Amino acid sequence: MKSLTAYQEVKLKITEDLVRGRFPMGQALPAEKDFAKELDVSIGTLRKAVDELVADGIVTRRQGKGTYVVEHDLKRLLYYFFHVVRHDVDKKVYPKVELASFLSASANKEESLKLAIKEGSPIWRITNRLYLDGQCVMIDQITLDKKRFKKLTREDFVAREGSIYQLYQMHYGQTVVRTNERLRAALPSKQYAEWLNLSPASPVLVIRRVALGIQDEPLEWRISTLNTTSHEYFSELVA
Repeated sequence: MKSLTAYQEVKLKITEDLVRGRFPMGQALPAEKDFAKELDVSIGTLRKAVDELVADGIVTRRQGKGTYVVEHDLKRLLYYFFHVVRHDVDKKVYPKVELASFLSASANKEESLKLAIKEGSPIWRITNRLYLDGQCVMIDQITLDKKRFKKLTREDFVAREGSIYQLYQMHYGQTVVRTNERLRAALPSKQYAEWLNLSPASPVLVIRRVALGIQDEPLEWRISTLNTTSHEYFSELVA
């Protein structure tokens, strides 16, 4: 097995501290000089480790203030995790979300693979309808491992303040830092066609997303079905 470099060991140590909750969301990391002394490394090694954590979206630097643990706010939700815009307007708008169903279920083969759990494990299966300009444009089917979100209830999910990812972070210590997505064209089910005000023969865009945590662990499996009549999926890569 290949040994870790000094900065990779430091990155791993900081990541482990984050997972244990030593540095809560929105909190600053210790000052560079103090942190390097604590970890018994040079400031250059510490900076290289932190640079990677910044690139991974786990911490963020604030000019003149320091380095902070990433916190999910509205801006981060819109510009990193919500990618639906109107064809004729290059602007993201915060969607209105309506819960369609909240069910306790057993993981099927696909859900177990995506969440890295055993087939048949207890899960939450949640369906949301997202509205833009008063029109249902996308349906999200969300699957969560019950063991990771033990105390989640329909009432807590509906009454949450902020985004779903904020709920995961604030109440369960589960921080989504990146996602893996695959897109495909498909036909909607009868129910989805009705919600999206489409003919069952009309094509839709299906986005299949795994949301990953600080240690690249799968936190959420989501299948989104988008009506592309007036809206499209938008993604921006920044070098």
